[in-house]
Amino acid sequence: MTEARLIADIEGKFVPTREVDIGQAFGRFLESPDRYRVDGGYIHRRLDVFLSDETMQPALDLIDRPHTVFEAKAVGRYGPHDVVAKADQLVGAHLVETKTTFGWFDFEKYANSAQWKFMADIFKPGFVTYLVFVLREEKNATITLRSTESFNLFPYEGLHGECVELVRRFADFVTVKGLAPLLERRQIEAA
Repeated sequence: MTEARLIADIEGKFVPTREVDIGQAFGRFLESPDRYRVDGGYIHRRLDVFLSDETMQPALDLIDRPHTVFEAKAVGRYGPHDVVAKADQLVGAHLVETKTTFGWFDFEKYANSAQWKFMADIFKPGFVTYLVFVLREEKNATITLRSTESFNLFPYEGLHGECVELVRRFADFVTVKGLAPLLERRQIEAA
């Protein structure tokens, strides 16, 4: 993420792309397929996204629906700061993150992310599974599923200390850029 994009996110100025809207709809369809079900697929009217049965069924088949808690939220304390983590799915002591991407699959993008590290540190799962659904938009604007990529990441010794350092560096960045009051105000409004 560029510095400008990070600052825009902190300021609440992020404008989602079409790909982001599709990814959000995809996640909602996984969570509550009956709510979005229409003839031939799933529709999220507010985001104006339709995904066919052919696109969604392989992903839906991977959900252990009776044993899954969706959008589980937990808070971890790092020095004077709280970090909120939201897991796409918790299945017992197993945490599952679902992602969509257009183009190609890039393992390093996910493995190097701080997101899974905080989730692993806060939720304490045995491991974190990423399910990455590689999508393609056809010329007729139809979204198709190119592939499903899956891999596991595991907590490791020193993970908590690494998370503490990441929070410290973020807090320093926010302070230096003069964004601390804005971020604090947004946190109060969100609570």
